[in-house]
Amino acid sequence: MKRLWTLGLLMGVSCGKSSSDPAPAPPPPAAPEPGREDGFEKLGPPKAGEWLAHFKEDGQTFEQYVSGCANRKSLERPVFYIQPLGEAGARYAKTLDLMRDYAEAFFNVKAKVCDPIPMFENGYVPQRQQYNSTMIIGQLTERAPKDALVYIGITEHDLFSRGLNFVFGEGNLRDRTGVYSLRRYATPDPVHFNRRALKLMAHEVGHILSIHHCIYYKCVMQGANSLDEDDRHPMHLCPIDLRKLEWNTGFDRAERYRRLRDLYAAAGMSAEADWVAGRLPAR
Repeated sequence: MKRLWTLGLLMGVSCGKSSSDPAPAPPPPAAPEPGREDGFEKLGPPKAGEWLAHFKEDGQTFEQYVSGCANRKSLERPVFYIQPLGEAGARYAKTLDLMRDYAEAFFNVKAKVCDPIPMFENGYVPQRQQYNSTMIIGQLTERAPKDALVYIGITEHDLFSRGLNFVFGEGNLRDRTGVYSLRRYATPDPVHFNRRALKLMAHEVGHILSIHHCIYYKCVMQGANSLDEDDRHPMHLCPIDLRKLEWNTGFDRAERYRRLRDLYAAAGMSAEADWVAGRLPAR
């Protein structure tokens, strides 16, 4: 059975509860490893309209992750591929290069930006003037390199999935593929645009690597019910999800934080650079 993850606004979709219904408080977060992590903010009860006000999620412990992980870095699948679709290669050239560098630092993998390929026009639905993300993933799956840990398409076109007015992206865990649109992330601020693009990639690829939504901490793996909510989420992983990724791809935490600090600083993301610097051991 395929497992699909979508990120989008659930407009016109029944969520079982209205935003005015009281949402259950999340369970107590698991404690970080003593002496290894600090500076993380735990979640309180969700506010009306937020993801956890609509969806009751059980969370995922480290032990549950290890026992159920369906996609792990290996000698056979060590590479992260970013596939520009249509005009995205030219339109987002600098952002795609940044996404590649971020993938290497964030996930501890070798990453490549592939040569652009034409958009899959059989996924276009004229009545909606959008592309069906599920159909595009099916096309990408057929092209995925054998050594791909992750193979994601990036487009400038608007996407939708069944039952949703639009989605920012969709991923297929089993086939290690995903497609993501940067169209609705447009903003006059290039730093903020890049922040959104990097956060989208980190969140969605986290799902492809079997990490569920975080319900314990403010974390890049939180679910988002709107772009505004997504903008409020941090770029970092919480201690629980950091440990999952560490187990999956293998990295030295201090070295990973150094690489991220330097990348954030070079990209003009000073707040993120300062936060990461605060996680580094004192010399």
